Amino acid sequence: MPDRSNQFPHLSLRLVKEGIASAPPGGGGRVSAITLANRGDAGGHGSKLKSSVDLITTNWKEEKKKRKEEGKPELPDAVSFILQVDPDLFDADALKSFGIEVVADLEHGYIIGASADTELSELRKKIEQFIKSQRGGGKVPEIWEILEGTRRPEYILSDGLKAEWNQILEQQEYIVDIGISCINIQEQYSRCPKRKESESDERYQNRVDQWLDKHNLSPEDWDDLYSERTDKLQEFINQYNGEILRNVAGDEIGTSRLPDCFSCRIRILGKGLKDLVLNFPYIFDVSEPDEFSAPSVTPNESDSDREIFTLEAPDPNAPKVCVIDSGIQELHPKLRGAIDSQHSRSWVPGELDMTADYVQGGGHGTRVAGAILYPRGIPSTGFQKATCWVQNARILDGGNQLPKKLFPPKVLEEIVEFYHYQTRTRIFNHSVAGISPCRTQSMTPWAAAIDKLTWEKQGDFLFIVAAGNIEANVSFVTRPSISAHMQAARVYPDYLLSPSARVANPAQSFQALTVGSVSHSSYQNPPFKSIAEADYPSSFSCSGLGIWDTIKPEVVEYGGDYVIDSSTSPSFTKPPSVCPELVRSTLDGGKAVSADAVGTSFAAPKVAHIAAALAAAFPQESALFYRALIIQSARLPNWTNESVEKLYQGVRTMGYGIPSLGRALGNSANRVTLTTQGNERICARQAKVYQVQIPETLLRQGEGFDILIEITLSYVAEPRRTRRHRRKYLSTWLDWTCSKKGEDPQKFLDRVLKKYNEAPQDADEGEGLFRWTLGKRQFRPNSDDQRRPRGIDGIVKEISRSTGTVQKDWAKVQSYDLREGFCIAVVGHEGWNKSSEATAPYSLVVSFEAVNSEISIYDAFIQVQQPLQVQQEVQMTIS
Repeated sequence: MPDRSNQFPHLSLRLVKEGIASAPPGGGGRVSAITLANRGDAGGHGSKLKSSVDLITTNWKEEKKKRKEEGKPELPDAVSFILQVDPDLFDADALKSFGIEVVADLEHGYIIGASADTELSELRKKIEQFIKSQRGGGKVPEIWEILEGTRRPEYILSDGLKAEWNQILEQQEYIVDIGISCINIQEQYSRCPKRKESESDERYQNRVDQWLDKHNLSPEDWDDLYSERTDKLQEFINQYNGEILRNVAGDEIGTSRLPDCFSCRIRILGKGLKDLVLNFPYIFDVSEPDEFSAPSVTPNESDSDREIFTLEAPDPNAPKVCVIDSGIQELHPKLRGAIDSQHSRSWVPGELDMTADYVQGGGHGTRVAGAILYPRGIPSTGFQKATCWVQNARILDGGNQLPKKLFPPKVLEEIVEFYHYQTRTRIFNHSVAGISPCRTQSMTPWAAAIDKLTWEKQGDFLFIVAAGNIEANVSFVTRPSISAHMQAARVYPDYLLSPSARVANPAQSFQALTVGSVSHSSYQNPPFKSIAEADYPSSFSCSGLGIWDTIKPEVVEYGGDYVIDSSTSPSFTKPPSVCPELVRSTLDGGKAVSADAVGTSFAAPKVAHIAAALAAAFPQESALFYRALIIQSARLPNWTNESVEKLYQGVRTMGYGIPSLGRALGNSANRVTLTTQGNERICARQAKVYQVQIPETLLRQGEGFDILIEITLSYVAEPRRTRRHRRKYLSTWLDWTCSKKGEDPQKFLDRVLKKYNEAPQDADEGEGLFRWTLGKRQFRPNSDDQRRPRGIDGIVKEISRSTGTVQKDWAKVQSYDLREGFCIAVVGHEGWNKSSEATAPYSLVVSFEAVNSEISIYDAFIQVQQPLQVQQEVQMTIS
């Protein structure tokens, strides 16, 4: 029996079966009318493509000659163009057989390609084979059109730069972030041979290994390729009096590398920027640096800064939370006991020895640090021992801005390297976000860096980021203010569901934990009224869905709200009762504690507090485990249960809800949680089945009562930026499924393996399903850009639980509908990495709670959770 002197500890989730499914025979999607027409018109379609190829190669030669005559920078020896392909049938990676490198896989079937074979001879050969009905030309009808690379601005520029493109001044200096395709050894796995029908695992792997021996780049080869492309880029930029911005120390080139590309921030003249976008063959992403908004502060009085309360230092080995922000007033009486001042650092150019919080009006990083230590307000008397050490990584200047000389991906890499390796820091609070909605075509360098760093540490640290804010009065091109919404008759909370309210960069990161804001109180003093009522999303909190329809933010915390005097032409105020109580910097005067600021910036650190408490309670577990427990503990407010529409609205704006420290750390008499321990690992085409023994008292037909089942999967995989959806962004992707009502465990495993498919797995079909809130509904775009649902969805029909790297669902069931052995399977699927050795670490959490019942189920679960022998791995082939 576990020690229950202070709590009801989590129980172990036991693995009982494993299975490997052979890959099914290859099969395509729906054939579009355009592809069918092309197949029936080999001469016409082939001639059209040949003419396009001739035009592209001829223009490339003329441009190269012209550039030499005009003294323009020399380009890499590669021709660039854009293809439009059948989005249902054509796999971008198949272009390797055409001698074409995929620079970027875009929306709606568009692909930016480049080829060092400047005659495009292999592509010509395939087209000729198609025209003559010869073997080798079968994929050509799926290539609908080949366009010149001069149309790239339409596809690779951010919305802001696209709007300014025709006004770019040749002699004006610009600072932009760019992405350059550069493929390494792991990328080769996505192009290796496909499995033949009925081919054994051993034979197939031998063929793959032989292919890799001939085609792989060694790590040294990839370093050479990376150096070659960075050198070419540097030479190009230099001729336009520009530079790749370097790190603060100035001794390292300021690039961030992923498996398929590198990103950097450059300074360049306008004419060079245009030349780069139009002609550099490997460029796939160009955007302006993010801008930031300073916190809005309404000074008010507070007497809670008296020195009656004392913060005691945490234990020497307590968890550490690194605050990546505007600095911290480290000697503040409410903070100094918990500050790890020995490791304070500044990355602000010209201020490397200045780590204080210089933001006017009470600071920003200081408030964030205080919210980590005091998530529910600051005590006025007594003593309190800090949960964790707080570390200070200053990146924002006195105006609460990220200097443009700092490239966020590179800065984050340096911060993680410094803190993780020096002090084993595993929790990073990053309450910094841009002012615009995140882009949805490809992951930004900033967000991708968070994903990459999380992968490199195998999920052993956690980035907690703010969702971003909608300004009260200040509108931006892509982000109207709250006032603008109201004046346009877009009412709260409807405007939170508009695209302009989408989470801000880098909150779309797949592997960060994104936090939005919820109001903690309602304010009524006519004509003054808070926009949001208690436990409703804050009027300023950015919402989802995120990139590729992920659930963002995943959770919310209490970050305050605004009070207005009119719903049409409002003035905005922030009385103390609608603001969270926060520690305040006193460097420019004022109170040490005050309730005068609102924002998702101050909601995120409250979740960091829960992560720190979990790290203190479970020091041997990984951050994937902490993320899973935080999500598992979250609940949506009661108002979301009033209708399906409100439930949908709740998930869009608040994700999985408000997390609970108590539920994350332990249980109660009527609730039990079972978890995996340590990072489990799984590869593609593998299923791991966990079984929970259900107590007999829950199974009796005559004594049925409601049981709330909650399941959360948290995993991490290696990202790449040049692909357009999560199945190609991640090296391996996972989802989970569970047994039906009364389903036998062996039948469940057989069903899971039989239904395996390399395409997104359909939701389970047939009777006996539990009614999940979100379900596994999948969408696939067809050639007409319509969204076609696949599989059976949950109560909320527009959102799938299985899109992101953290996946939660919940269902209320009758206790007698459970079976003695309740099973959950984690299933691995191929992403971009086709290696048989590619795995993804994960953590799985399952909870059962008796709803509206006094029955104690915790003791009953303990009695039946006997050790279960892990059965031998099952090998099955799909028919």
